[in-house]
Amino acid sequence: MRAFTQTIGVARRSFHCGRTLQDKKAASPSFNAEAVSQQLGVSFKTPNILQRALTHKSYEHGSVPSNERLAYLGARVLQLSACESGLTSSSLQDHVQEHTNLDRLAKKFDGLNLADGMQYHVPGPNMPPKIKATAVNAVVGAVYHDQGYAAAQEFVKKHVL
Repeated sequence: MRAFTQTIGVARRSFHCGRTLQDKKAASPSFNAEAVSQQLGVSFKTPNILQRALTHKSYEHGSVPSNERLAYLGARVLQLSACESGLTSSSLQDHVQEHTNLDRLAKKFDGLNLADGMQYHVPGPNMPPKIKATAVNAVVGAVYHDQGYAAAQEFVKKHVL
């Protein structure tokens, strides 16, 4: 019985370790953060903030700064921008949910051509929509952090809503 238990323990460890042995996706060598920020219409003052906005917490097992806090901030800015559209309270919640849902933000990510700069580590060849949506929120948060609410609101109106 003891040998059986030890075998199962080894199987569990190897199963859990298998996921960490997969390749990570680093930013493409051709990714130019300055060119992308010009394309987005934002001139960032904070160095490497765009690259941080495009770094998922799964990249390098969290040992490098990730987009988690910027994404949280950006999600709130995005919700506030969607609220300021002047709708009645009954349709406001639907409007906010429509403009901040995962699939819509993932499509916006594809439209902004940010994939070359994205850094993440997940199984499979395709980037999950949740990581794309988080990156869009993080870019909005980066604009807010670097330029303030007015610039973030303008960015949201131009690129996200």
